[in-house]
Amino acid sequence: MNILFVCRGNVGRSQMAEIIFNNLSKEHHSTSAGTVVERHEGEKIKNIDLSAQYVIDCMKEEGFDISEKVRKQLTKNMVDKADKIIVMAEIETVPNYLKENKKAVFWKIENPKGKSLEEHRRCKNQVKIKVKKLIKEIG
Repeated sequence: MNILFVCRGNVGRSQMAEIIFNNLSKEHHSTSAGTVVERHEGEKIKNIDLSAQYVIDCMKEEGFDISEKVRKQLTKNMVDKADKIIVMAEIETVPNYLKENKKAVFWKIENPKGKSLEEHRRCKNQVKIKVKKLIKEIG
């Protein structure tokens, strides 16, 4: 199964979910993208801002280096290719083709951008719990 994780900027929530999912799932694969990345597509996470550094730090605590990961803009083609789509983006940033897609599941996980390292850790822990549950659900 091909899982697509989507958040607003493809810096925090969706990147965390992708790396955690791909590390824990032996049978399935995931990718991630953001709903409002256009002018930043291809930008490495390490070059963004303090919030991005907090994401990097949180994931290092889990044993993952995501500093070289790049941001990707969500496309209709990505949505079409995915078997299941997990959306963590704010609803006003989600394109209609995704809002109306039957493969989309919406997770309410607050965007930690601009908040403390502790808030980023809390976000990571929420993502990790939900990803583990997802893996159990899909087998």
